[in-house]
Amino acid sequence: MADSPLSGALEFARMLAAGGFRLDPVESAPSIEDLRLLARKRLPTMAFDIVDGASNHEITLDANARDLREVRFRPRWLTDISRIDVSTTVDGLALDRPYVLGPLGLQRMIGGEGELGAVRAAGRAHIPFTISTASNWTMEELAEHATGPLWYQLYMYKSEKIVANLIERARGIDAEVLVVTVDVPLNGKRYRDHRNGMSIPPRITPRNAVQAVRHLGWTRAIMRPPAIGFRNLKDEIQGNNAVSHQEFVKKYLSNLTLTWEDIAEVRRQWDGPIYIKGILTPEDAVRARKAGVQGIYVSNHGGRQLDSSPSTISVLPSIVDAVGEDMTVVFDGGVRTGDDIAKALAVGADLVSIGRAWGYGNAAAGEKGVRRVLEILDEELELAMGQLGATGIPALDRSFVDYPEAWHGAGLHREPEPAAVTEEFTP
Repeated sequence: MADSPLSGALEFARMLAAGGFRLDPVESAPSIEDLRLLARKRLPTMAFDIVDGASNHEITLDANARDLREVRFRPRWLTDISRIDVSTTVDGLALDRPYVLGPLGLQRMIGGEGELGAVRAAGRAHIPFTISTASNWTMEELAEHATGPLWYQLYMYKSEKIVANLIERARGIDAEVLVVTVDVPLNGKRYRDHRNGMSIPPRITPRNAVQAVRHLGWTRAIMRPPAIGFRNLKDEIQGNNAVSHQEFVKKYLSNLTLTWEDIAEVRRQWDGPIYIKGILTPEDAVRARKAGVQGIYVSNHGGRQLDSSPSTISVLPSIVDAVGEDMTVVFDGGVRTGDDIAKALAVGADLVSIGRAWGYGNAAAGEKGVRRVLEILDEELELAMGQLGATGIPALDRSFVDYPEAWHGAGLHREPEPAAVTEEFTP
């Protein structure tokens, strides 16, 4: 006898139950891109573009992701991969994974708790969380929520007093590494922010009023105290009038006289590891080594500063060739998958810094979204290593990848730097 409609419906229900109901779009998101799309739906354009946008025509932003796709894997089959170890050690620091959560500022602009959920998610996974100088909570407030390692990212502002105070406070929260960002002597022009009227603190303009009404949860969140701003500088910089991000940095923070001598002064004030963030050439990598720091971030600020800068993966080989044996090299830029992490490590990086990826998770669902980002990256990294036949981070080397030979500098028009520029600095 033919099955009745009722019996068919019951069988279909049993199949659904056996497969498990996955109604939460964050928990079921298979990729960082899916979380990015969820963030885009949740936020008004002004807030989403803070996370997603970059400077000018966003050429460098696009190049970061595009060039990572140019790296191709060379797997080794019939390798015992019954145990894969993704832990590593750099500068005496034992890390459960070969990546850290990089600095992202102004996270309360996406609503919710800002950086608080992210620092808790990093602690649960025992991943270093890098506190940005531009965070919307003070480093002390974030440290209260931290259960894992903390690093601190320092902008070299024009006031020596402010810089010295920030370094002392970073020591006070037991930050393990000082990450000194050097690629913001001037703040990049970000067309999206200008079109959106993005300011600090945020203001509702006629242009974005409709979106503010359509996203009332976000609007209510950003209106809750404390006022959104650079809270690490709340006792140093006066005035609460809303100004554009670019105007704010230009007025209060831009340091037009910063040189390598200033890095030597930071070295004298900080006893632990110092990493210079923003290195894009072998020459500057060598200068960083001579300044006495332990490591560098190969970084173009996610394309948010000087547009038409090279992608970070394309300059990584030549920089590693110049200093990789002597310094910790952290890769930063365009990472959206565990495959990207494996590629950067194979090309020569010691660590990878995750930036926008955790910002998308935070924008999509706060702490839960960041936890999902870490789950995705962990799954994909271990899967990539297993399929490659690399059972540990030290095993990942250039024999596992192919990439353009031009990334070593061959076949490129490149004039040598003038002698006045290349004069080596000795601290």
